Amino acid sequence: MKKIKVAVIGVGYLGEFHADKYHANNSVDLIGVVDSNRKRRDAISKKLNISSFSDYTKVLDDVDAVSISVPTDLHFKIGKFFIENGKHVLMEKPFTKNLSEAIKLENIAKKKGVVLQIGHIERFNKAYIKLEELVKNPLFIECNRISPFKVRGTEVDVIMDLMIHDLDIILKLNKSKIKSIHAKGINVLTNNADIANARITFENDCVCNLSSSRISAKVERKMRVFQKNAYFSINYNDNIIDIYKKTAGKKLSSIRKKTISYEKNDSLKKEIDSFVDCIKLKKSPIVSSNDGINALKYALEISNKIKR
Repeated sequence: MKKIKVAVIGVGYLGEFHADKYHANNSVDLIGVVDSNRKRRDAISKKLNISSFSDYTKVLDDVDAVSISVPTDLHFKIGKFFIENGKHVLMEKPFTKNLSEAIKLENIAKKKGVVLQIGHIERFNKAYIKLEELVKNPLFIECNRISPFKVRGTEVDVIMDLMIHDLDIILKLNKSKIKSIHAKGINVLTNNADIANARITFENDCVCNLSSSRISAKVERKMRVFQKNAYFSINYNDNIIDIYKKTAGKKLSSIRKKTISYEKNDSLKKEIDSFVDCIKLKKSPIVSSNDGINALKYALEISNKIKR
């Protein structure tokens, strides 16, 4: 089968990993990387023995698909260019800087018949995939996502940078509509919120509490989901899920615990391999543009509540 020709647009911290994964995929011909930083693009070009470009328009005729991993403000402009020209796009999250741009890209992608996948990477974590199998009717969800400060990503607030991952997950786990959102956040090192907390109530009375910080001393990505007679605790970093269930016919204190630990899981590889498979097999992506729009919608609502 003919290989899919791909370029990575933006090879900062995350874009470099995109390039590595495409380079390792036997169904892909990674034709090059694009970045405004010459030193950066040339280093990756040399490492992978591929071409490098300063102008993303120069790769148009040589590719079937692109990964876009540039600052959020550029997502719409670059995404629109490739989608209008019939190229498949894997867009890093957040989808775009506002809903209007995201909806426009979705509509163009539908018209052109191309794959438009959004980079919500946690969907490809083995522990999360198991969690999705287990959760039936969630009553309470608690999410904690913290990381040390990095200059990368500070063009947006912590909601768009980190919390949006958990928003995507809770919207996937609980299909009910959102009834209310209460949020607080503070600026510490940047002009945007660096710490935030949101409490979301759904119409089915499920309550979600989300906390995110990008000025922590450690990295932590955890979630707990409670439902009738059971709760589940997931550690994304370690690919572990703890399952707690009430023993049938026993007293309330009789709770059985089971821990499932997965081998080190390369979620980004799975995300990119899935994108490539969608192109090859003409399938819909696991994380669709509509998923990206929904997560973005509520991320923006939380951000706006904090700014008031």
